[in-house]
Amino acid sequence: MKHISYSFSDSDIEVILFTLTVFPSLELEETEAQAAINLQCCRSAGEKLIKRRTDIAPNEFRVIYASLHAAQLINQGELETDTETKKKCTGYLFTINKLVSVFDKQMS
Repeated sequence: MKHISYSFSDSDIEVILFTLTVFPSLELEETEAQAAINLQCCRSAGEKLIKRRTDIAPNEFRVIYASLHAAQLINQGELETDTETKKKCTGYLFTINKLVSVFDKQMS
């Protein structure tokens, strides 16, 4: 995995923090152990982003990407969630798509 060379704006961080809070509630994991790991990674990644730290661990990077991708799938109607979450995801549509693109480039 490459080092992230993208400078996150305040609105980017706001959107990522939102998706990190939504991701655990989607219950997409196959095991309780994976759910616990993802929850901890969501929390630690969120704390690092709030403090503008750049030492994002690979698992934190993974959950950030997964949370953004899940929000993108919600916006595309491919993943079901409650009405309020769907509404918020829709409000962040363009930033979510932009960030998924940024993270896609980091994964290749």
